[in-house]
Amino acid sequence: MEFSDIAEMSSAFWGSRILHVAVKLGVFDTLEEESMTVDEAARALGTEGRATWLFFNALVALKLLHKEGQSYSNTDAASKYLVKTSPRYFGHMVLFEESLWELWGRLENSLKTGEPSRKPDMFQDLEENTERFIMAMHSLVSARGDDAVLASMLGLGGVKTVLDVGSGPGTYPITFLNKFPHLEITIFDLPGTLAVTRRVLSGQGMEGRIKLLEGDYITDDLPGGFDLIMLSNIIHGESEEVNRSLMGKIYKSLNPGGRLVIKDHILNDDMTSPAVGAIFSIQMLLSAKGRDYSFTEVKEWLHCCSFKNIEWVRLEHPINSSLVIGER
Repeated sequence: MEFSDIAEMSSAFWGSRILHVAVKLGVFDTLEEESMTVDEAARALGTEGRATWLFFNALVALKLLHKEGQSYSNTDAASKYLVKTSPRYFGHMVLFEESLWELWGRLENSLKTGEPSRKPDMFQDLEENTERFIMAMHSLVSARGDDAVLASMLGLGGVKTVLDVGSGPGTYPITFLNKFPHLEITIFDLPGTLAVTRRVLSGQGMEGRIKLLEGDYITDDLPGGFDLIMLSNIIHGESEEVNRSLMGKIYKSLNPGGRLVIKDHILNDDMTSPAVGAIFSIQMLLSAKGRDYSFTEVKEWLHCCSFKNIEWVRLEHPINSSLVIGER
């Protein structure tokens, strides 16, 4: 690592904060239909002229806007990922990360106390927090394409019943059912989350096609009779004890020969790679009871519940997580 790398790391939040505020203000939505001068955009956005000029020039430097003469317009990437009407809209995730700004400011406190700097409730405290969090998950998976990748690689043609535990917005079930309409899919999640899920399913024409079941996987039993159970981005939010218990519940819910598919940041044994997983564990320190776990740890949980044929499947860039698959 060189000086320039350290200097860039120290100021990396400048660019992220500019992106957060641009999405929050609706800059890319405003510029999607036509290019605008600074004065035109400032009037549309309700911002001050000189500040807007400086801000737009920074967005050009970040390759999110084009500048031609005195007019500004979206780049292709901004139109694809940062405009609300795009099917690959990533803005919900950007807005969720914007909401974490003050939380990360309390990192020193969490390091000193070892405790989260917000209530570890997976953003279930207020409806607006739940909505922002769940839609961020939908935005991330849809924009990056995780759902399409899993739909193609999991061999769902030979599966009949699927349970998605902690599904959130239902992004994976929607894509699975679009590709394999024979599937019978159940989503198991908290009541507050399912209120958001219902709106997402309705908007995707899936109302009534996917069964929704309210419950808490920590305290409640899971329904049974499934050929495949999904557990995407769940284990990093929970303690080792909760995860170990959850694996036992899932084993009982699977049909003989059924599979559990865990999708998460899975770390190597020294807990430092992939880097995104080691860094993401700090987000969990700030907001949850969990962390990212190694394959060795996850494999041990599954072995204790009698899972067999356990494998670690790395997913290709830009997906930065991987799969652990076990069979009953």
